[in-house]
Amino acid sequence: MGNGNGLRREREEAGTRALLLSMTACIALAVSPAFAQEEAGEGEQSPAVEATALRPLVVTASPFASPLEDLAAPVTIVTRDTILTSSASTLGALLKDQPGISESAFAAGASRPVIRGLDNTRVRVQENGIGAGDVSAVSEDHGVPIDPFAAERVEVVRGPATLRYGSEAIGGVVNVINNRIPKAIPKGGFEAEAGAAYDSVSYGRQAFGRMEAATGDVVWHGDAFARKSENYAIPGPVDRQSETWAETSGIAGGASVMLGNDDFDGYAGAAVTYYDSKYGIPAPGDPANPVHIDMHQTKVQLASELEFEGGPFSALGLTGGYSDYSHGEVDATGATGSRFDNEEWEARAELLHRAAGPFTGAFGLQVRKRDIEAAGEGRELLAPTTTEAIAAFLFEEMPLAGERLKLQMGGRIEQVDVSGRALDASIPLAPSDYAVERSFTPASVSAGLVFAPFETWVFGFTAQHVERAPDALELFSKGPHEATETFEIGDPALDKESALSFELNARREGDDYSFEAAVFHTSFKDFIYKRLTGEMCDDSYDTCTPHGAGSELDQVLFTQEDATFRGFETKASVTLARWGEARAGITGQFDMVRAELDAGGNVPRIPPMRAGAGMFYAGPEVSARLGFLHAFEQDRLSAGETATGSYTDLGGEVRYRVPARFLGGHALELALVGENLLDQDIRNHVSFKKANVLQPGRNVRFVVTARF
Repeated sequence: MGNGNGLRREREEAGTRALLLSMTACIALAVSPAFAQEEAGEGEQSPAVEATALRPLVVTASPFASPLEDLAAPVTIVTRDTILTSSASTLGALLKDQPGISESAFAAGASRPVIRGLDNTRVRVQENGIGAGDVSAVSEDHGVPIDPFAAERVEVVRGPATLRYGSEAIGGVVNVINNRIPKAIPKGGFEAEAGAAYDSVSYGRQAFGRMEAATGDVVWHGDAFARKSENYAIPGPVDRQSETWAETSGIAGGASVMLGNDDFDGYAGAAVTYYDSKYGIPAPGDPANPVHIDMHQTKVQLASELEFEGGPFSALGLTGGYSDYSHGEVDATGATGSRFDNEEWEARAELLHRAAGPFTGAFGLQVRKRDIEAAGEGRELLAPTTTEAIAAFLFEEMPLAGERLKLQMGGRIEQVDVSGRALDASIPLAPSDYAVERSFTPASVSAGLVFAPFETWVFGFTAQHVERAPDALELFSKGPHEATETFEIGDPALDKESALSFELNARREGDDYSFEAAVFHTSFKDFIYKRLTGEMCDDSYDTCTPHGAGSELDQVLFTQEDATFRGFETKASVTLARWGEARAGITGQFDMVRAELDAGGNVPRIPPMRAGAGMFYAGPEVSARLGFLHAFEQDRLSAGETATGSYTDLGGEVRYRVPARFLGGHALELALVGENLLDQDIRNHVSFKKANVLQPGRNVRFVVTARF
């Protein structure tokens, strides 16, 4: 007992030190503007680890391609360099260390982003503004068929983004941006990139390549990637975490025609993508009969953007996509127990107008249709469903005090129709199902202020009322879900979910100094969540206790209650010293979210409080960083949950850029990356598999990237 108390005290003291160090770093950066007084020379890079020479424009939070300082909503941007050095094979794993973002971490090939404690049907994952076209929100073991290698950058809107993208974005949007539909002629008419990487923790091998070439006014694009990894290593007496292998590949081709005359400029193009993934499901219900996912998707996307030289409208954007997705859940004998097929198409149009009185803005339309069919055990969970939605949205901004103060406003109204088959359990020992059709009209409004009192400081305030229509899974689930070891029962009488959200944020962007912080409060009415009933089931409803004698699966009901989410996030970096073109400094970050049911108790699976700090060196040829992220014990639990212990994830990297003069003007970069260098036992509180599945142990990653 004494040893246990001593270890607990050590963990608490370590956690306290981590919290104090990271918060001290952030506060010190916030109150030290002297560090930021020296302006960088032309072409020099920001000291932030993921910064690039040119600050990327944000296209997700606003119809305009806007820099961060023009936005009231908080946005996280992950650049290409960070993507390539990360060992992440999923979007969730790529984003998990960003303030306010974690991952579901169900399997090596399946991990969705969790934003401020919200996931699945509340976080929209999309590619170039068009939905992923998958069934990853149906279950945590279903992967997102968008690989990080496909991304030029990833933009994440933390907080509601329903105004542009729909009610499934009530928690946020993850937008993968790439150039599969080229938007401009590449410099010199040709650009290419190729690379490879190796991960020691999983014997993981990855290779990727992409190119763009112009023939007259037509620009061609092609890219491909392949990943293969074995079961990854974990700390402790068990050498490997079983069924964490993955094999993923993809290929895409696209082309655009560059358009233009005296009246407009732009492009029109299309792309076709094929994605293939196989990955194991760790800790299955029957360890002697492991299950793996065999996933395929073919996707077509269309896009056109036109910028007008004159007239009342400044630009028109058209995008559309079609997805044919399928996956089977295959056992050790090769038999497919469940199969999910998703056919989906989506189209949107946005028309930007020039100043009309004090207002400049955009309005648009979005339509979507989705058909999910399931076979085998999957059909028991979710019979065929159809979702149709049409929406109109508006975004406007006006200056209130010149360029110092802006008002941003938006609105959206949708019509959502969902049909499927629901469970009739009026006779528990002889349940049946029946056809249901539901219609919803979610309406959302938003207002935000952007205040820039100084050249580099920006403050934002947003107030939003947003609504979400229940998803087909929440309405019509009625069967076993072996991967999560639950028996899920939907409620076809669910109402719309609504949220009133307030957020205050501050940002300071400079060459030698960056700081951002946000505090938010969201009150949900009729919040939908999975509630453990305490009863057990086998594979059919008649086995569920108390009427049956089930013992394998926890019964969960989709339930509505009012809930409140609140939290705080901050991140900062500062340059402390310079040596010619090189510089060095420190970073810090902190995030926390609290989520409680208004009637009492906590919302389940909420990420723990985290704090981190680090140091960096950035030179013209060599750059390096070393830092940690400490997650505190999560003991704010809902009924049926268990606590998750604290851990400290130490990581670092060294990059070497071979001078271009040695390579005929081409670029070659070598990177050595370390992850979980302390080989800590890491359990993700958000994961359904946290009790049985450890996250990867110590990993050393080597990456080589060439650009032509």
